[in-house]
Amino acid sequence: MLSEEEKQEMRDMAASESLREEFRTMRRNSALIEREIAVDELAHWLTVMVRLCPAPPNPRRPVHYTNVKL
Repeated sequence: MLSEEEKQEMRDMAASESLREEFRTMRRNSALIEREIAVDELAHWLTVMVRLCPAPPNPRRPVHYTNVKL
């Protein structure tokens, strides 16, 4: 179950016209994945994705394998 705070956050996001337009853009672009994408469209798509996931990924330390077989 969602908390009241989470529910309110989802309501606020649903009321955001710019966020809804960004989701429409992503849906439209995913439907057109078979065609070539112009550089401007790619830049716009990447901008939308950064807005949705603004935090950089957490750095991970490298895993050192002692026994690697190919």
